[in-house]
Amino acid sequence: MSSPADLQPLIDTPKEELAAEYKTWLDLSRNEGKATLTKAAIAIANHGGGYVILGFDEEGENLISAPRPDNFPDVTQDTVNAAIRRYATPEFHCEVHMILSRDTGVEHPVICIPRDQTEPVMSKRDCNGVIAQNRCYVRKPGPRSEEPQTSEEWRALIGRCVRANREDMLESIRSIVSGRVDAVVSPKNTHEALRQFCGNAFSRWQEFTDETPVDSPSRFPDGFYEMGFALLDAEPTQSLSVLQERLQHTRNVRMTGWGPFLAMNRSEWHPYAYEGMVEAWVGCPVGDRVSEIEPAHADFWRADREGNLYTIRGYTEDSLVNIPAGQVIDITLPVWRVGEAAYFATRYAAQFEAVEAIAIYVRFTGLNGRALTSINGRRLLFDDRLCRTDEVVLETTTSVAQLRDNMVEVIHELLRPLYEAFSFFELSAVLVEEELARMRR
Repeated sequence: MSSPADLQPLIDTPKEELAAEYKTWLDLSRNEGKATLTKAAIAIANHGGGYVILGFDEEGENLISAPRPDNFPDVTQDTVNAAIRRYATPEFHCEVHMILSRDTGVEHPVICIPRDQTEPVMSKRDCNGVIAQNRCYVRKPGPRSEEPQTSEEWRALIGRCVRANREDMLESIRSIVSGRVDAVVSPKNTHEALRQFCGNAFSRWQEFTDETPVDSPSRFPDGFYEMGFALLDAEPTQSLSVLQERLQHTRNVRMTGWGPFLAMNRSEWHPYAYEGMVEAWVGCPVGDRVSEIEPAHADFWRADREGNLYTIRGYTEDSLVNIPAGQVIDITLPVWRVGEAAYFATRYAAQFEAVEAIAIYVRFTGLNGRALTSINGRRLLFDDRLCRTDEVVLETTTSVAQLRDNMVEVIHELLRPLYEAFSFFELSAVLVEEELARMRR
């Protein structure tokens, strides 16, 4: 499930992508509006999930937030899913969030299309000039939604469905037999080299933030978490252009609205080449947006040609209206953030030949005095769970196959020491399994 904060960038920096399609205001009380929405939703569902955003007009190459027409029917979760039921088979359930444009003050519906379809989605009836019965639509570069025409496009669609079905099968097996994660023996200097890479990246981030005020959210004054990944035995990319292409291909799969190693449209935040690496500082204060930067949306990240990745980010919990910064850690967010980054690293590794293992480094800081809590109340905590240490460092090396097939077990073992720091809280594998499943959906 994507939170409003995760979805905000889709409104503030609109950009057509394979996983995000922008439409003008669609009247879902009319069949033409229902069919137009469903065609886009079918293509994105077949792509692997994403978003349809309403209320944007095209002006040249730009997407502009448009005022909602007078007396325009409400776009609700019920009306969206009624349209899906009318025109799509098999049916799938979408979530709808209303997100306010900070530029125009217009509320835009963001329709979240689920991932992991285990069979291709097709249209089940005609709407003249919009959608045809028994057609399968996919996303193509442009981006645009069209029928697959080549064998490669059909293979990509079928392959995604097979992989999704495989995930369901593995989760069913896991619910019966507890998975076991075997230790991977890595070269002695693997973690030392990864720590060095992360340390250099952290120093680079400090160079940027030294120019900002001491209390600037971009400096994460109340703490941060950083993550590093090293692809063992990766053949270096031939160029930075190839590296950037592989990163872009990896981020085509989006699990939340603000994923790791993201690429923003604005030139000041866009990835660039620096000393043989690709990096981006999304926390760069720009124009009148300086006061609006939040720790959880001020990432710095970098990648090198040898298969190393690094990212640093502030806590979402430090931007809450009703809780002072530095006071809490949500019980589910470490699972989501580390899990999403691990999924990213797994997909990234698939683009390198002969990579069979990944080293992982995670550091949480600013923990002293924070309490473990459930921000949205979905998880019950009956006792005060306070942390008395300032930082926790987590490291492991795991095979790509284990990450692919036993992500729950890998993340559970990796994060257990973090949760134990909160008055010996015992992280359950069930919680990890349920939250990773929610994120993938």
